[in-house]
Amino acid sequence: MTQAGTWTNGSPGSGAMRQDRTGAGMLRMARIAFGAFFAGSAVLKLTATATMVEMLGAAGFANPLPWVWLAAACQLAGGLALIANRLVRWAALGLIAYVAVVNRVLHGFWILDGEAASIQFQLFSKNLGIIAGLLAIGGAAGTWGMARKEVYYA
Repeated sequence: MTQAGTWTNGSPGSGAMRQDRTGAGMLRMARIAFGAFFAGSAVLKLTATATMVEMLGAAGFANPLPWVWLAAACQLAGGLALIANRLVRWAALGLIAYVAVVNRVLHGFWILDGEAASIQFQLFSKNLGIIAGLLAIGGAAGTWGMARKEVYYA
């Protein structure tokens, strides 16, 4: 292992790999921010359960309380895994699946008109951005077990 910022094999421009401390720091900040976003959303669901149950009921869920608990559990587990830098790729994939389901079930702008469609399209698009960020974090994690500690680029 070499010190960060030095070439590990070859010289600049040779296609060699080198450590990228700035990239690793940015990835760490993104991972923790996404983790806090999802863990915080889980806490919100657990502290405002009645509001969440009402919202899902209005969306057509017959028995929404178990779904609120399931959503909170998924968000909390995935968020804490990202914060702890453990099983990052699995956490990212699980959260991607969660956000994709939320987009499909709750943000169906394609069946609405006017302002309601516009609002749901904005929420849908925001969630696509979250999915893109999770794809980047999961891709940079490097393994299916413990997360990679350094980011490398050619």
